[in-house]
Amino acid sequence: MNCGLIYSSPVMDELGVSTLYRDSRETNVSPGEEDNVRRTMALYYRLTASHLRARERMLDIGCDMGFMLEAAKSDGFKELHGIEPVPAARTVAETVEGAMITDRFFEETDYPTDYFDLITLIHVLDHLYDPRVVLRQALKNLRPEGLALAVVHNVRSLLGVLLGERFPIFNLYHHYFFNKDTLAELFRGQGYEVVKVVATRNCYSLGFFAQRLPGLPSPFGQAAVRGLKALHLADIPITIPVGNIGIVARRPAR
Repeated sequence: MNCGLIYSSPVMDELGVSTLYRDSRETNVSPGEEDNVRRTMALYYRLTASHLRARERMLDIGCDMGFMLEAAKSDGFKELHGIEPVPAARTVAETVEGAMITDRFFEETDYPTDYFDLITLIHVLDHLYDPRVVLRQALKNLRPEGLALAVVHNVRSLLGVLLGERFPIFNLYHHYFFNKDTLAELFRGQGYEVVKVVATRNCYSLGFFAQRLPGLPSPFGQAAVRGLKALHLADIPITIPVGNIGIVARRPAR
């Protein structure tokens, strides 16, 4: 039976994945885009806010520079935990007041069972050797009725359909390519109740978006950025859907 999941072949093994990130010297945030990424993380976090039963403890797996932790803290979370193997990103995340950041991969951690009210995985699942392992462990670490939030690229988005094999996410870092159906089935298969699966929006500066617009040849993108800078428009933030989906799922009540 064809389940609809698209994946790389071969998939990089766990050692390869861990080495790829521990040896990285860059964050996932382009210089100058920090405030826009903060806005994006706040939009992602907002997907969970009305469904949370409590705001005691949260864990952000792959927390990068800690902007999701900031969003959770501003909404009243008392205890913040983050996992980030990339040194450059972890150094910044450690400056989030009260946050406890580790460089260990989630599979290596020993967080207590029934512990977190929220676990977030922002652009993490599609990078893993076996996302099922991480989701099963997260289910144990969540309190009953605790939430998991994940965001991934949507291979069935308009951009993905139009670009086909030129879709930028088809690269070394991504192993699995989900759509709304396969993402929901992944969570249900590991014991979660799916609350919702929705298209998400991202915030970028107009200049950054023009430079990175998929399918636009580099010289045209660079010319567009120069023009926007000349008009003092390059730093204007825009919030748009760019082909990502978010899922909010719950650990069932006992």
